Amino acid sequence: SLLGVSLPTFLIGILLILGCVTTLGKVLQRVMVGRAKELLHKALGRGPLTGIASGTLVTVMVQSSSTTTSLMIPLAGGGVFNTRQLYPFTLGANIGTTITALLAATAISGAGAQLALTIALVHVLFNLFAVVLIYGVPFLRELPIKAAETLARVGSENKLLALGYVGGLFFALPALMMVAVK
Repeated sequence: SLLGVSLPTFLIGILLILGCVTTLGKVLQRVMVGRAKELLHKALGRGPLTGIASGTLVTVMVQSSSTTTSLMIPLAGGGVFNTRQLYPFTLGANIGTTITALLAATAISGAGAQLALTIALVHVLFNLFAVVLIYGVPFLRELPIKAAETLARVGSENKLLALGYVGGLFFALPALMMVAVK
């Protein structure tokens, strides 16, 4: 049956992702010494604007905010950077991914070109204004950091609760929403 094939494939995929992220974290910890570590600390440690600009630039270059942020997670887990240092970089990655979409929209021609460009520009402006609002208001700036640190603490103390959180938020909730829409 389809379920008999898809479930093991899904589980193997999850295990491969976890294995790769773990290995990448160990490799990055070894590589992030000397000049490479110094350059990255300069890019992220000069302040929030530099961090946001670095995240935006790296994401535009690799054209994937998932790649950009996934490369930073092992560095945070290994203690090379803390959550506060990576937060502006992550915000920049979110802006960078919208710029990638904007560049892609410029390649469209024909009847839908104007609409594609308009939607992509709205996406860029939405993320820019969101970053200005969230990072510009000190109370709002602290909320994502405190939430991430709380989730990390709770997850490290209770692995089953962390698994339930991920399963509930990323699998059960979307599944319920899909069922509700039908």
